[in-house]
Amino acid sequence: MNSYTHSNERKQSGPVPIVYVGIGFSVISLALGIIIGISALAENNGFSLNNGIAADITFHPDLMVFGVIGGLLITEKLELMEKFSLFGYFRISRMIVSLLFSGVFISSAGIWLQISAMQDLGLLLVAAASILFLYYMTSRRNPGMAYVKHVSGAAILGMFLSAIANLNQFITESNELTYLVLLFPVVYVLAERMELGYIRGMKVSFIRTQSILSWILVITAFLSVEINVGPFPRLLMLTSIAILIFLVVGSVYFDPSFRHLIKKNRLQSYIQKGIVISYLWLFLGIILFIMQAILGHGFLDPAAHSIALGFIGTFIVAHSPIIFPLTLKKKAVQENVTLLPIIIITVANFMRIFGDISLHYLWISAAISYASAYVLLVAIIAFVYNLRRIMYIGAPKNSVEVG
Repeated sequence: MNSYTHSNERKQSGPVPIVYVGIGFSVISLALGIIIGISALAENNGFSLNNGIAADITFHPDLMVFGVIGGLLITEKLELMEKFSLFGYFRISRMIVSLLFSGVFISSAGIWLQISAMQDLGLLLVAAASILFLYYMTSRRNPGMAYVKHVSGAAILGMFLSAIANLNQFITESNELTYLVLLFPVVYVLAERMELGYIRGMKVSFIRTQSILSWILVITAFLSVEINVGPFPRLLMLTSIAILIFLVVGSVYFDPSFRHLIKKNRLQSYIQKGIVISYLWLFLGIILFIMQAILGHGFLDPAAHSIALGFIGTFIVAHSPIIFPLTLKKKAVQENVTLLPIIIITVANFMRIFGDISLHYLWISAAISYASAYVLLVAIIAFVYNLRRIMYIGAPKNSVEVG
């Protein structure tokens, strides 16, 4: 994620087949999640589509976080994992992909059909995929700094604990569980940015402290879900949020996107703008989660979308000109990048959060919130269009360092 170089001398071969499987199932998860999300949004805001699936919003977060975000983050590592076998025979990449997506779809089907055994089986498969992914990411086979890998491990532990906690309640029914589920991608991204921070002057002792705190952060969030006694859930959640703020502030301080670079090409400028916007959404999401924890209602959905769509979504879009050409082994023309998808996804998220927060104060808020779903669809189209402009057969190869 940090840099990429296309060499005129080196021949490009295609990606391993499992990469296409990972991307394919992530896209299927995205399509299902959007259909269910739009249906529920229409129902909740008085624009019923009468398609009978609005009630299935309970597995919308599972599809989007485990299937889409988890699927894409894992797919990015499949090329490296393909060379790693368990017991000298089972390729860990194929095991993780099989367990993750079968788990996501079985769990979703179980919720839809109201068969609790299917739901539990699916979540246990997701948990098993998480354990294998955690094992690889913290192993010596995965290149990188040990403390940074420990932060990635804490993030994936969050994915595992989310699946376990999800056995007893739906994500949409719990402030604490929603927060825990989102910690997986948030902490994972912070680990990715930490590598750049180290290059830019972050001390090893500080990274070591962050690696320890990241595990405390995730475990505290899990305890806030499981210890349902008196004020403990709220206090534990606020404690976890306080630790998260420390990690985020440290990440921002050393992140090169928040520093003035002497020279920036078009791609670097695109990525920098996307990262700055994504962090702004993260800070807003944290504030909204604090308000939700204190007040107990009214801010859960805006907080979740500020982080899931605003932070994670924008971050993925911002890095897509690097991630997808590398993952798919395609030639890339960085000058062709356009800010259009970042602009549109920002507008969509602003509409959603503004509409949800002002729902009880402005008569037009429901329509704004509902319309945001269709603006998001336009953002996805712009995202695909952007990738098409960047990657095409016969494109000249360029080199760029992304900091």
